[in-house]
Amino acid sequence: MAVVFRESSNFKKIRTEIEDYLYNSVYSIEVDHERALRSVELFIEATERCFSTLETMYQTPSEKDLGEKSFPLKNGRYRIFYYVRAINSSDFEITLLDIDDNRQSNLDRFPSHLITFDDDSH
Repeated sequence: MAVVFRESSNFKKIRTEIEDYLYNSVYSIEVDHERALRSVELFIEATERCFSTLETMYQTPSEKDLGEKSFPLKNGRYRIFYYVRAINSSDFEITLLDIDDNRQSNLDRFPSHLITFDDDSH
């Protein structure tokens, strides 16, 4: 039994954008190349663990396991969207379609710069 992974061009593009965003945002705060690189490495390690988990999950998927699915990463910060297809009775293909950074996606709804204040008039 084999699980074959394929990355769509969209997945590759978004993954690179997330890696660039992580590096640049950490570097702009820390001004430390090593810490910025480490943030990208942690993201890559999380995606690799996801792939290992998916490979284990889909060793013998049933009919209900086929089709478009998603899987969270890094405590739900990211979500990978993928498509599972049976190649034959024992081999499966997982096409990685997209990856979403929930924090970036929700910035327009939940800005990180919301103004808060303490009311000391009581």
